[in-house]
Amino acid sequence: MTIQGNNSSLQCKVCGSDTVTLDDSQHKITYSVCNHCEFIYKDIQYHISPEQEHTEYKKHNNSFESLGYVKMFERFIDEHIKPLNINGVGLEYGSGPGPVLKELLSREGITMFDYDPFFNPNTDYKTRKYELITSTEVAEHFTNPIEEFEHIASLLKKDGYLAIMTSFHYNNPDTFLKWWYRRDFTHIAFYTPKTFEIIAEKCNLKIVKHNDKNVIIFQK
Repeated sequence: MTIQGNNSSLQCKVCGSDTVTLDDSQHKITYSVCNHCEFIYKDIQYHISPEQEHTEYKKHNNSFESLGYVKMFERFIDEHIKPLNINGVGLEYGSGPGPVLKELLSREGITMFDYDPFFNPNTDYKTRKYELITSTEVAEHFTNPIEEFEHIASLLKKDGYLAIMTSFHYNNPDTFLKWWYRRDFTHIAFYTPKTFEIIAEKCNLKIVKHNDKNVIIFQK
């Protein structure tokens, strides 16, 4: 579907194509929509500050005390990580205030490290290469998606895997404007499988699989 809107002066953050403006009149926010790669990006004047972002993340109950949060990662591991038969070293990129996924993957025998710009900003992670990198509920916060994905891809060993979790949009303006996921004011970047195809090409990755919902697996 081609999303109709006013022509924008902004180029797509993923593929560089011209974008159109999608107007959310209810919340007085605009988005730049790319009809080539289907990437949708909240216009930068509506981004919150890093300080506000940090404050919001501190409210999240992302710990082992949150049983639903733990169950989500257990399903993620069972359905998407275990079939990859990972042996070696892994990185949780954007681990948040409580690196639950790191601990669960460690229990599966993967030597795990983690990085988070707010809660664990130690850049030692850059000195290693990884068989597995996970980045869950992170990509929707990327200000410059291609730069972030290129950086993450550079940390993978040959044949290593990158597992991304972020809710996909359905390239429909009416559905998008009613979508709960984009109402989180920390979320600024929204993808479809087609968007990730372009990202894979630009970052020398191949797509192994996706569930057409919220998980996609790449391999270097």
